[in-house]
Amino acid sequence: MKRFYRLAIASAIVGFGLGTLNTAQAATFTETASDQGWWAAEDGLNGPNSNDNINYVTGNIRGTDLRNYFKFDLGNLVGVSSATLQIQRFVGSGNPTETLGFFDVSTPPNVLSQKINSPNNTIYNDLGSGKNYGNFKVTTSGDSSEILSFALNSNAIADINARKGNFFSVGGALQGDLTEEYLFSESGGQAFAKLVVNTNSTPVPEPSALGGIMLAGIGGWWLRECLKSHD
Repeated sequence: MKRFYRLAIASAIVGFGLGTLNTAQAATFTETASDQGWWAAEDGLNGPNSNDNINYVTGNIRGTDLRNYFKFDLGNLVGVSSATLQIQRFVGSGNPTETLGFFDVSTPPNVLSQKINSPNNTIYNDLGSGKNYGNFKVTTSGDSSEILSFALNSNAIADINARKGNFFSVGGALQGDLTEEYLFSESGGQAFAKLVVNTNSTPVPEPSALGGIMLAGIGGWWLRECLKSHD
């Protein structure tokens, strides 16, 4: 019976130690005003944009073709296995359902932030062409405060992992021939897009986790000694 209790206590210590080890967590990047917005095509009716405008409308509105962008500082993020772009719905118009495409962006991040230089055909075209990160059906009606989630595809995952320590940019463009069809209108408040990622990287243990590792080691030694004493 004493042997049973010793084994049970040792096993509990091992279990507790392993339970305190860290696992990789999802990371969320919330950006600022310069890191999201829209660029217009040069043949539209709207005037220039503003660097302080965080509105990310995309589509055709008041005779102007618009595409949006979102850029994120990846820092030292490594081993990304999935990435989801989260954007508040705000206001849409047009068909009941529109197709929204996300694309890679070759325009440098510091140039993207200079929205005052819109309209610009080169940047407008860049935001809706190139490597596709996924196409999504989005309804034009709904709760304006709803957060829409877009799971980016393997092209995006590869580019995120390749851009460690740099910015990762996404361009958004409505697909098809558009006339007064748009998404995310009236998004000029304090709503910022988020990039939520999951990683496969092994985290550096925090002090509490190191304590768990030590407990696991002690528990393992105790369990071995208990078994040896009864051989």
